[in-house]
Amino acid sequence: MGLYKKIEEALGEKSASSVLKIFLSIKSFPFSVQRCLKIFSNSIKKLFIKEKRIFLISTPNHGNMGDQLIAVAEIKWLKDYFPDYEIKDFVQSILMQDKKLKLLSSQIKKDDLIFLHGGGNVNNWYLISEDIRRNVIKNCPENKLVLFQQSINLTTPVNGVSIKEETEKIYNNHKNFTIIAREETSYQNALKSFPRLNVLKYPDMATYLFNKLKPSHSEHRNGVISCVRKDVEKFYSDEQIQMMYDKIKNDFDLTVSDTHVGHHVSAQNRMSEVQKLIDSIAKHKVMVTDRFHGAVFSILANTPCVVLRSADHKITDGVKWFKDVEGIFFADDISQVPDLVKKAEKYSPLTQPDFSHYFEKLYNDITKKP
Repeated sequence: MGLYKKIEEALGEKSASSVLKIFLSIKSFPFSVQRCLKIFSNSIKKLFIKEKRIFLISTPNHGNMGDQLIAVAEIKWLKDYFPDYEIKDFVQSILMQDKKLKLLSSQIKKDDLIFLHGGGNVNNWYLISEDIRRNVIKNCPENKLVLFQQSINLTTPVNGVSIKEETEKIYNNHKNFTIIAREETSYQNALKSFPRLNVLKYPDMATYLFNKLKPSHSEHRNGVISCVRKDVEKFYSDEQIQMMYDKIKNDFDLTVSDTHVGHHVSAQNRMSEVQKLIDSIAKHKVMVTDRFHGAVFSILANTPCVVLRSADHKITDGVKWFKDVEGIFFADDISQVPDLVKKAEKYSPLTQPDFSHYFEKLYNDITKKP
């Protein structure tokens, strides 16, 4: 694309013409050619460098594809709704190496907006994420802060340091902080813990991608794919899970998988890895999962889903956003899963819901003045 065309796209035809006329008139000034070119170069840079900035803090480069999916959605939503802003993405691993956030703090100005990566980690389990959030909150007292949709489950331990009390103290000290809960239990928890903050409730950010991402190929579907936890958040024992698998295999081919891919995923590879997982799920007629983002990936793959409970309210509450989606079933007990799989199969391929109205309203709620 030619230089004039770039200027025209940035400023419009009339303004672009004026910029070039000014540059051409410089030849009559008693400046050197080098000086003229430098002035022109600096003027052009100002056209393309966005002065307004958003810092998206603590996005993942680990293999949990649920977190990666959230990051894809956050960046897309920010670009869609804040087109005049430059989006600066800081991955968690960089911030972990700089505990005092010197690099980050040196770049942030008081007019910059700061969004903190969402997920399910405002709790007693994922203290690395919590430590980064606390440091950002303390280091940026003048900035507008927004914590993207989170599950919030802070409890006071019987012994040791109270994570709940320390988190509440640090969060409530900030003057311009919005927290977004992603389901009702978290919303009520946030209202109690953070009475001085602006607390909202919206579906998980990953649901912004409904009808925006689609499987590459899904014409030939076969069998069931499972995505069941192996970590501290699982509810059922390994023996119970294996019994469920054995019963499913009486009627279907079964692929045992996970939304944790087991390797690092860079920001550059994030989208391709997300698409790869969607395509993998789309090859199957039904998915079984106890991960909230397992259900979201399933919907993105147009694959019906049977949902199991996990250790906390994260999925039992979160799946309520999908109560009107045909083909999503919640199993009150693991023994119900084989029959629900047969029922879910009839809805393959699933039709994705439209959640766009939630995210239009989210923008309005975040940007409205107090």
